[in-house]
Amino acid sequence: MGRRDVTRTERTRSCTARAVDEPRLDAGGTAWRLRSLIAMGHDCSRIARALRTSPEAVQRVVRGQSQTVTPQLRAGACQLWDAWWDKTPPQRNTAERRAAAAALRQAERNNWPAAAGLDEDLLDEPGYRPWSQYRPATGTGEATDFAASTESRRKKQPA
Repeated sequence: MGRRDVTRTERTRSCTARAVDEPRLDAGGTAWRLRSLIAMGHDCSRIARALRTSPEAVQRVVRGQSQTVTPQLRAGACQLWDAWWDKTPPQRNTAERRAAAAALRQAERNNWPAAAGLDEDLLDEPGYRPWSQYRPATGTGEATDFAASTESRRKKQPA
């Protein structure tokens, strides 16, 4: 069940294509994608900046307080996940190191797995629960800044 069975581009296209046909979508897959980024050390504020939404909107999704998301948010989350799934956030200064440490504590406390512990074939099925648990992950490098493609970007999109 490797993450590279189907090309990354095909998975992202599939995730985004399914998203644009509905007014609101189940938030489950988006929540697990964002939680897995938190398990890599990306905090909600960093994720929100990348998705051009509010940290509160990201927090509502990862906490399970939003049952649905907009197609644009889901598409952006898919693209962001594709870019950062195996990357850790930059830790160039004290603030970035603290944010990453807080994100890792949140993931450990909630037992959220990193992306390698998710089943991409089932991730968007309502009610999906990963088989894996939180484990510290080192990643394959540092995540760069991210800008979602123009189809999925909206300024300050709601959750």
